Amino acid sequence: MDHPDADATGGALSGGDMSGGDMSGGVFSGGVTSGGGLGRRISNALTGPVTVSVVVSIVIGGIVIAIAGKDPFTSYPSMITGSLTGRGLSDTFGRAIPIVGMGLALAFAFRAGVFNLGAEGQLVLGALAGSLVAINMPGPGPLVVVAACLTAIVVGGLWGLLSGLLETTMGVPILISSLLLNYPARYLSSYLVRFPLRDTASSMVATRQVPTSARIPALTPPQSGLGRWLSNTLGSDNFLVLIGRNVNWSLVVVAALLIAVVVFWGRTASGYEAEMAGLNIAFARYGGVNTKAMTLRVMFVSGGMSGLVGVMLVLGSQYRVIDGALVGTNYAWTGLLVALLAASRPLGVLIAGFFFAVLVVGGEAMQRSNDVSSQIAQVIQATVIIVLTWRFTIGRKRRTDPADRAGGAAPVAADEEVGRV
Repeated sequence: MDHPDADATGGALSGGDMSGGDMSGGVFSGGVTSGGGLGRRISNALTGPVTVSVVVSIVIGGIVIAIAGKDPFTSYPSMITGSLTGRGLSDTFGRAIPIVGMGLALAFAFRAGVFNLGAEGQLVLGALAGSLVAINMPGPGPLVVVAACLTAIVVGGLWGLLSGLLETTMGVPILISSLLLNYPARYLSSYLVRFPLRDTASSMVATRQVPTSARIPALTPPQSGLGRWLSNTLGSDNFLVLIGRNVNWSLVVVAALLIAVVVFWGRTASGYEAEMAGLNIAFARYGGVNTKAMTLRVMFVSGGMSGLVGVMLVLGSQYRVIDGALVGTNYAWTGLLVALLAASRPLGVLIAGFFFAVLVVGGEAMQRSNDVSSQIAQVIQATVIIVLTWRFTIGRKRRTDPADRAGGAAPVAADEEVGRV
């Protein structure tokens, strides 16, 4: 199947629903299509549904803060400075890594029309399997880390593949099976960590620690030559020094994953076929796409990415699998919100994931500085999605209304959506 030329500039951060087709008005670009001028792009971006949703959610968050008896005009600046300056910026980068990673994993499936809600289970099982390899495998540290990551990808992918097999062989919708499979994954890992794999020498309900040699190091550890040089040259409080000290190489892995996903959707025949299936699965079948095989591949890749994120969390920060810790982070469900906000576009996932990380870290800073509950960040996150959904529901009704169609509202061609990133 020939691949159409993808418009990388006109399509960047442009819309689509979770699969890429229904929210054609444009999520991050507010409906920008190729060929528009810069002024039109900026105007559409500022008046687009995502921008409006974010603004409305911030206003609603401010109202909630005011109802709680606090001043939103002093609380919000604390959120911004606490997440985008000094140590807070490096913390934001650290939080953004798993959020963007999980957002990419889910967006990959959603854009192909495969509604994977099992990322939590895939993350947990992948993290557990990969961590066991890191704890028990002898050999050079870098080789052990690579082996642990590959194991996590395979285990997470196989757990995702199970949902795909249930749909393609027995007709069980992935939406349901993937969601339900989170529970056996969660409780199986909890049982293993609590009993056969528990470190009896520790007071924590957790596995043994990952050896130091098998941990994912910081980008520029302070004790390294490069770390000391940067600190002496730029100063210990410079943001590059802080990011290098406090952010590990998972950042590079997620960046490479983002590039790979962009290339897949924009420059490969398989990406074209998967997106066509997401836009219209009947049309994809008519065009000769083996949608069952495509579904299985998509679920394996989506689950594998989730498992990779899970093991990087353990090897890069927790250093042991702690019972309930990975579930408690809610990274899987935050990634789901990111994928929805980004309309499953990889570059949109990057922006939305960083925005959500700012909310989380800034909410914690706001609580420390202004005694405002950090839960306000979750209120803003939820409100963004609710307002965004409401706007697109109204827009879809208008586009499908016979009177509006009679007035000249033209449907967006599928070819304009395929290949956009």
